This record gives sequence, C-alpha cells and structure tokens, in this order.
Amino acid sequence: MGLKKAGAAALGALALVALGGGTSLGASSTTTTLPAEGGVKILNGGTVTVAVANLPTEFNPSTPAGSNPVTQMVMEQVWPQAFVTGPGMVVHAYPGLVVSAELTGLNPQTVVYTLAPGARWSDGVPISAADFAYDWQMLLRLGPRLPATFPLAGYEDIASVSGSAHNTAVTVVFSKPYADWMALFANLVPAHVARHYGWEKAFTGQNLAHLVSGGPFSITKIVPGRELVLSRNPLFWGKPAHLDHIVFRVVRTRAATLRALAAGSVDLAEVSPGAAVTNLVTESSDLVAKLSLTETLWQLVFNCADAVTGQPDVREAIAKAVDRPQLVADSVGLLTASARTSGNRLYAARQPGAQHNDSAYLAADTSEADQLLSQAGYVFNTDGIAETASGTPLELELTGPSGDGTITAVENEIQAELLAAGIELQVHNVSSAELLASVLPQGRYQLAIAPYLESPFPSTMAQLYTDPVGPAPVASPGTTTTVPGVAAVPSTYIAGVETEPGAVVAGAVTRDVLGYDDSVVDELFAEAQSQLNAPAEAGLYNQIDTLLWQDLPTLPLFQEPATLVKNVRVVNVSDTSTWAGPMWDGEDWAIQVSPPPMKTKTTAGS
Repeated sequence: MGLKKAGAAALGALALVALGGGTSLGASSTTTTLPAEGGVKILNGGTVTVAVANLPTEFNPSTPAGSNPVTQMVMEQVWPQAFVTGPGMVVHAYPGLVVSAELTGLNPQTVVYTLAPGARWSDGVPISAADFAYDWQMLLRLGPRLPATFPLAGYEDIASVSGSAHNTAVTVVFSKPYADWMALFANLVPAHVARHYGWEKAFTGQNLAHLVSGGPFSITKIVPGRELVLSRNPLFWGKPAHLDHIVFRVVRTRAATLRALAAGSVDLAEVSPGAAVTNLVTESSDLVAKLSLTETLWQLVFNCADAVTGQPDVREAIAKAVDRPQLVADSVGLLTASARTSGNRLYAARQPGAQHNDSAYLAADTSEADQLLSQAGYVFNTDGIAETASGTPLELELTGPSGDGTITAVENEIQAELLAAGIELQVHNVSSAELLASVLPQGRYQLAIAPYLESPFPSTMAQLYTDPVGPAPVASPGTTTTVPGVAAVPSTYIAGVETEPGAVVAGAVTRDVLGYDDSVVDELFAEAQSQLNAPAEAGLYNQIDTLLWQDLPTLPLFQEPATLVKNVRVVNVSDTSTWAGPMWDGEDWAIQVSPPPMKTKTTAGS
C-alpha cells in the first residue's frame, strides 16, 4: 500500500496577504516558488480559504460532540492518522506518522507500526506507544457512544499495545482477528494532554495550548463563529506542506457560499450541485468544479417492528412499487445528471469490493407488488386501493426530514408510485434532529427517509443492521393495527424512552433503528470482521448485503452528490467520500504560479 501523506517543516508569517484579483489566495512576505514539476511551478507558501457552515466546539473527533464532518476536516491535518482514505475509498498509510504498518503475524494477529523518525507533538513530547495505548483504552470506554462508522469492534479485539526501545515501533496484538485493522488509530490523541485535562474537556473550546499538533499543520488562531486558521507546524518532521495557511471561514448558507466563491473571499467549498453552481462556474474565469459522491447514503427505511411494515410481503410490495431510477431522476437527478441508484448498503460506489446486489429492484413492477399484497391478505377495491377484508384501506405514513427540497421530491415520487400500486401514503416531515434523535430510535414511524454513512471499513456498519435499539413495542390507545394473518401488534414505541443524540451530531443514523434482527446476518458480520483474506471478506459482506436485499429492512436510494468548487490556481486537491473530504491530503495543496492555470470542462452539474 502506497504511502501518501506528507508534512510541513516551516511556519510562514500569519498575515493573510492577497495575491490580487480579489481572491483570498495569499502568501507570506518570504514567498518563493518551488522547482517546476512536470512543467508546473507552485508557490512555496500562500493561503487557501475554505468555506464551512460552522466551526468545531469540540476538537477531538473521537468524542460524541466531535464526531462530525467539520471537526474531522480540521483535525485531519493536525492530529496524526495511521491510515487515511483517498478517492474511491482507497486506504493509504500515513508516512507523517508511520514508515510502515505491517501485519507480521496471524496467530495471534499482530500489527507492527514503525514510527517516522523524530515523530513528536508540537510541544516536543515524542509520539509513542503510550499514545496508541491510551487511545485504545479510552476508545473502549467511549466507543458505544460514537457513530456506527467508528471501529469499536476492532478496539474490543485488541489484547495488548506495546512499544519498543527509543519509541521506534508500536506492536498491537489482537485477541482475535480483525480484518479492518487499518481503521484503527485515526486521529491519534496526545495522551499527555488528555490524561491531564480530560479526553473531552482538554479539547473543548478554544484553548490552543491543549491543541498540540502531530501533523503537518497546527491550529494557530480561532475567532469563534467566524474563522479558524491552520498554519504549517514548524516542528513537523516530514515533508513540508506547500501552503503557509489553510483558513476555515464560516459561511452559513449555500447561496452565501456561492457569492463568496464568486467574490474570491473563499477559494474552495463543497456545495450541493445544481444550476446555480453550474452557472457560477461557467461564468467565472477563476473557478472550476468537480462532482463527487459524499459518504451519505439515503435509504427508504422500514420499521420491522410495525404491524404492517413488519410483514416481509408488504415491504417487498413497496420495494417493487418504487421505481428507483425514476425516483432518482426526478429528485437528485434534477441537480446532476450523474445521479445513480445505490445497489449496495455496505460498499460505496466504486469502492474496492463493491458490487450491485439490487438486480431484483432495478425497475418497478406494480403487478408483482399487487400480487405480494394479495399474499399478505389484502384485496383491491374498485378504485384499485388495497384494503383489508373488513374494507380498511392500506394507508401508511412516511416520515422524513423537513427543509430539504430534494428529499421532498423523493417523498412526492414515492407517494405517487405507491398509489399506483394501491397503497395510500401520508407524508409527515419533522426536523432532521427529531428524526434522528428520537423518531427513528423510538420506532415512531412506519416508513422513513433517512441518511446513513458509508465507510471504507464495512465492519463498522454492523451496528446499523444488528442489535436493534429501542424498547419493546407497547400498547397505546389507538395505535394497534389489525392485519390479515398477523396478530395485533402496536405500531409505536413509548415516546421518550430511547434517543440517539449522537446521530444528530453525526447527521446520520448511528444504530439499528429498524427493529431488524437476523441471526444469520449477525453471524456473517462476525465472520467477515475476522476474515483477513480481502476477497473472502468482500464476498461475505456482499453476502450480507444480498440477504438485506431479501429481507428489506431498508431500500437504498442514492449516495448524496456534492460539487467541489475551487479557484483554478489551487492545485493538488481531490475529494473523498469521507468526513475528511478534500482535507485528506491538504498538505499537498498548492497555488500554481506558472504557467497560468487554464480552465477545463467542469463537472459541476453533470
């Protein structure tokens, strides 16, 4: 596996000096150019400003309050990572921390991390096995409170963490095999700071003295609610970063972000695609754009504990009635013609190991949907509406997040498609926070539109489809639904009993909120997590996804797209389908000075 990450060695002046043309690209007073590489010269220094919706309040990403995309973007370049994820969900070792990370034994599984010579925190304390061991101990405690993409299972499988003389290597021995061991020891926390001030408290607020760096950049300035400045870490031992500074500037809305890009007050931003973005880039001589897929997978979610949607035939009928390609075309497809349906829950598009397992649901089949409803005991009245034997229409409720035009279009399309199959659907929208924190984990829904997170490490998604959260269903007046052939089961949980506040911070589902529990799926996840042969591991995860397509606790819809817009002079930028986004290799970012950069065809909305 190639080594990708680089570092920084010299801290430029903090002044943010414009280079002209109204852009925020800047350079220190001692700026020089680097030797041409492939005929291109880049600046040795300068500043790139990134638009973000908010700034971190908790800088430790391995805490409930810090588990969010903006915190990860900032800390990706500040705290060392054992491995990082690049485009296409390809995982790379991080030479800023490790020279090598090798699987040296199988019985027991043993991994040896050889640390980079001179690796130390910005306060001079060496980075050592003590940091790895302390992180392991603390993450075992906090893991159950973190999002599903956190590799708790891997930390639980570690038996010991030890160091060699002179802090040159770290040896990790596992009690049982863990295939996704490269997911471990991301955002390595400075143990000497966290032990003294607290794993969470040490990095809450704006105390720069606690935010010691072990990466290419350090946090040098925070203006609460306005901006945060990363500057090259002068004590970094690796290859210097090209830029002097990366500035995160708060821009609250998409429209304001587009205006800031046009004015040159920000140089780079990730925004949802659409005509406004396409027009901006087309009309600008300074901006280019590229479409990418985010880590967010939108799914139609079924409450398997509900009296109606708990019936496999009903879920399958609904899935057969939904024309996913048409749904995508009429919703997210209006933003970008590149939008596609997702055929896998456990692998993102183009991720190693990914395959489409959705062949049975590539097109709508209303006649098969009607047959499945008949099997479930429903009959159709003269208007084509499915009814119980007593004449009660089959009417379901779909709950989704409010304030999202694309999701509203999805809801409208599903409503129309189900009606064509004889199912009446009422749409009810709540805030995203209410949906994620209480409605889903409490089971107060029948169908829902919900965001899930993709990960380069499929073992971390086991919590989404195993060990369901929420109390057992209980009777409430007026909530019991009678279905032919099915015992009366209440359709709601006790309000207020179960919540998932971490889901709000993560912006996605974090646990099995489906009421879904299958012993075969549980066993396959356990087997896959321990399978060290990569092709065999991928085969197991695709087997799991195939079973999920058969059981249908969810119906995958699409991965949410995003457009990365940047100034044409900012080079070496690539996006990833992770929370790190383009910051995964921010130390490689640079400003091109010659020859003059030329715009090429963009993919802002195509």
